[in-house]
Amino acid sequence: MVHAIENLLAMLIHISVPTFAIASMLSMGLRTPLRTFTRQLRDRRTVLAVLGANFVVIPAVGTVIVWLTDPLMPFHAGEGFVIALCAAGAPFVLQLGAMAKIPYGEIAGPMAVLLLGSILFMPLVVPLLLQDIEVAGWAVARLLLGTMLSPMIAGIVLGAVFPRRADLLARIAGTAAAVAAVLMFLSGFGSNADLLLQLLVSPALLVAIGLIVMAFVVGRVAGDLAGETLTVSDGPGIISSQRNIAAALLVARADATNDSVVVAILLLSAVGFVLLVPYALATGLIRRRRDGEKVSLGVLLGVVGPKSD
Repeated sequence: MVHAIENLLAMLIHISVPTFAIASMLSMGLRTPLRTFTRQLRDRRTVLAVLGANFVVIPAVGTVIVWLTDPLMPFHAGEGFVIALCAAGAPFVLQLGAMAKIPYGEIAGPMAVLLLGSILFMPLVVPLLLQDIEVAGWAVARLLLGTMLSPMIAGIVLGAVFPRRADLLARIAGTAAAVAAVLMFLSGFGSNADLLLQLLVSPALLVAIGLIVMAFVVGRVAGDLAGETLTVSDGPGIISSQRNIAAALLVARADATNDSVVVAILLLSAVGFVLLVPYALATGLIRRRRDGEKVSLGVLLGVVGPKSD
């Protein structure tokens, strides 16, 4: 019976990871017109600030932290953290931005730029940083193109062709992504309970917290250096500290990597979720009250629009 449950959980993570990636990117594309991306790309200062933070400073500083603390963590946990640090452009930041009352374009634009950057960056850099783990660069690039970029482009096209149905389709895709995310965490943690316990009782949890805080600070500085298209400076902090778990897991599982790598990526994502959701809710509440909006639970969670007094 136990063996059957373990096999079921292992099968679920194989299905839920690509499903989450495809559904979340399709939902994002359906909600984001092409003009949102082109407007953001024209602001070179913002693009360079966000790219520099996510593909230079965060991977470099984070990798040094991991190398220094690696002897204190379970085997291969550090590799999982490094893969996650190289993966930027998480679709979940769209919801965090709604919670924090950040204009949609200021989250969606940089997120799309980072997603494109991740597709180019990860196949080249991850194999260099993780020489102990076999990571095929072209296989990773092909996987990311097929499960992340293609669904996003398909969503943009569908949104342009069927504008009246775009919101409904986005909600359906978003619901599928949410269900897949829950199954992904349950199956990933459930099938590797012993590894998860090892991480939780080791310094790995503190390292994960430190990496998320570091990424937020770096992103916050990038927000201060950004151009005029960004009016809320903590937006890049949220974008940078929520790493792209879908891309990281796709890379980690591309070559049947050690299970501890997968669990470490899930742990880092869970830590980011636990830290960022309260921050986004608190800042969103402050901003909504400052702007004189009526605050409800739906408004705070970013699932319904604000109501003015």
